[in-house]
Amino acid sequence: MLREYIDNCNSAGGLYEERWRAYRAQSYDHLASMLRARPDQIALTSSTGDGLMMIAEGLDWREGDIVLTAQGEFPSNVYSWLNLQRYGVEVQMVPTRDHRIATEDVLAAITDRTRLVSLSLVEFSTGYRNDIATIARYCHERGILCGIDAMQALGVLDIDVQHLAVDYLAAAAHKWLLAPHTTGILYVADELMTRLHTRRRGWFSVEDPMDFFNYQQPLKVGAHRFEHSSVNFLPSVGLSASLNLFANVPGGMAAIEERVLGLTTYVLSGLTRLGYPVISPQGSGERSGIVCFMPHPARQDLAPQQIVQELTARQIAVAARGSVVRVSPHFYNTLSDIDTLLNALEDLKNVG
Repeated sequence: MLREYIDNCNSAGGLYEERWRAYRAQSYDHLASMLRARPDQIALTSSTGDGLMMIAEGLDWREGDIVLTAQGEFPSNVYSWLNLQRYGVEVQMVPTRDHRIATEDVLAAITDRTRLVSLSLVEFSTGYRNDIATIARYCHERGILCGIDAMQALGVLDIDVQHLAVDYLAAAAHKWLLAPHTTGILYVADELMTRLHTRRRGWFSVEDPMDFFNYQQPLKVGAHRFEHSSVNFLPSVGLSASLNLFANVPGGMAAIEERVLGLTTYVLSGLTRLGYPVISPQGSGERSGIVCFMPHPARQDLAPQQIVQELTARQIAVAARGSVVRVSPHFYNTLSDIDTLLNALEDLKNVG
């Protein structure tokens, strides 16, 4: 699909823009179905951080307000709030315990100055799945906003924003959703939409962008108003193609989550058998598509990045995140793929 789009632009320029715009329109429908939301509650952004900064920029802040996040969050979910320090907003981080962000610790950290709680649905460096539904319910009972960075969850876990009751969800599609870069996603709940200013109003934010000289137009209904500029159709077409793939998986996201959790169970079992220390929490409701482990006790001379390099040389793709190695199988992976990884890790622990 991307090749077809590039060839079409090469031969005809923008003459067939409406054809490609239709693919973007389909993306709203696919994402809405995936998240149990409405298409008008979703904006397409450039990244997770872009969406989070739209939330941060769109709220009215008071000096002394507190944004609560957590130790070990991905930087996108930290810098977006640190930018508010110029308004006197304070960013506080809940410490981790045993590689978890304990729900009780989050709730205990909330005070009458807490304005917003922003956490990842799945933590990128541990794979821990936060109990967002419980945290969001507690926040809303106290008039506090609660939202999530879903980068490590969207496309692998079955997400229901109505069940989670989050005010916003920010993510990007270039990981688990298998789409190109600069395909960010922002969901905004109705109640929060009424409170958000459109700080970056542009010609595409308004009801009729082609009415060029009517500068007093109303904004578009819903989250589409945040899409302030001309569309970059190349990643949009890629996003539409990837979402169409997900929409046609038998059983949908529930089946994908079940498949991936089955693969990670196999990874966990193999790592334990080989003696690699696993740091990813494995309690009920805590697991995700990510498994993180530390170097083998017998090979402390191998740092995580060196393990990644050794595995890359064998055409096995994993990632180093601080002191751990991160494994992230997807639905297209097989048990044979996992065996290839485990066999390589067995070789590494035995070669000294």
